[in-house]
Amino acid sequence: MMDVEHRLLSAYSAPQGAEAAHGAGAGKYVDFLWRTDLLADAVMQEFSGMPEGEWRALLELALVKGIESVPSAPDALRVLFQQLEQVPFWVDRERCNLGGATFLRCRLGFAVLAMLSLPLIYSWPAGNKALALSGQLMHRASQRLKDTTRYVFSVCQPDGLSRFSEGFAMTVRVRLIHAQVRRLLLQSGQWRDDAWGAPINQCHMAGTNLMFSVGVLDGLSRLGYRFDKVEREALVHLWRYAGYLLGVESELLIADEFEGNRLLDLMFAFEPAPDDDSRALVDALMQTSFDYVRGFKAGRCCSVNLCYGMSQALIGDEHAKALGYPKTRWRWLVPAVRPATWMVETARIYSSRVQELARVAGPKAFRHLLSDRGLKGRAGDFAIPRKLAVRSDAPQPNSTTDSAQDAIREVSK
Repeated sequence: MMDVEHRLLSAYSAPQGAEAAHGAGAGKYVDFLWRTDLLADAVMQEFSGMPEGEWRALLELALVKGIESVPSAPDALRVLFQQLEQVPFWVDRERCNLGGATFLRCRLGFAVLAMLSLPLIYSWPAGNKALALSGQLMHRASQRLKDTTRYVFSVCQPDGLSRFSEGFAMTVRVRLIHAQVRRLLLQSGQWRDDAWGAPINQCHMAGTNLMFSVGVLDGLSRLGYRFDKVEREALVHLWRYAGYLLGVESELLIADEFEGNRLLDLMFAFEPAPDDDSRALVDALMQTSFDYVRGFKAGRCCSVNLCYGMSQALIGDEHAKALGYPKTRWRWLVPAVRPATWMVETARIYSSRVQELARVAGPKAFRHLLSDRGLKGRAGDFAIPRKLAVRSDAPQPNSTTDSAQDAIREVSK
């Protein structure tokens, strides 16, 4: 294992002064690039030695009825569910529900997911390699965007992360999908841990989680939405718990918006500039987003530059330039929309009737996105993949296996 100084030089060339600006957090952050989710990794390692039909049935039974109803569950699966079912003392269900309701009342919430959160996630060169090498996102962008929307919609439902909810089950499946993709990428022989860290590592899992809370709040505010302090904290709280269920380590589970912005600043200080994979993934995202917009009469007189322009206004000129966005006047659409949104939001604050309309209209817009008339493609079932698009001549040993087994023994004590 390389020391921190060598990692900084070989993998993440931080700008001069970044370490001084972020103090001890800089070295700790880089260390998280080589850390994964050992409990989930151990489950998929154990599943790999079982018949597929058997382990899928065990997982489904554990999700639907609880791990105690699966007497033949492997030790790794049992330990994972012990962690999943142990609700941290800081979780407040009412705050989670308020956070979900806060996001769902925003009819333009999807625009922020597609035009801000996902493009910035794709801009991380090491973070996007799991997607780029698997070939899944560029060739199935429509389904992936619809799946992301469905997942966020489920998590934001009332009690969306309660034990037997759809959002909880989706979260567990996403966590195990990450573990399986890690295992398959390491076997493929195409993963460069010296340059990219571990596949789907703790830093990028935490960063993705932040883009659904702190990032979303920033984007919606740019569109003119208004949130009080309690609402902002509630949305962060909801995704903090989602991050816990997804396997993000406690040190990276931010407690408030200030901590979230500080961690994002640290991420962007150390992330290399977007690469060709970043630009290809974003282009596929913009194309599939425009396919949805084109279904409306207003969308028939414009081009995909509409999506690029909105995205540029949300992520900022610097990020847009690095991602190769075309120059377009559509970037002025967001500033043009902001005053109207702000006026509607002001009316909502003072009118109970407008508040009720927002509570109905927002979720209705998301349900339309997930219907056959909305985003193209069918919503997937979040199935754990058998293989990836990458080809491997010979499997390579999974470097996380021994550590994963150590984690099981430690948690079992």
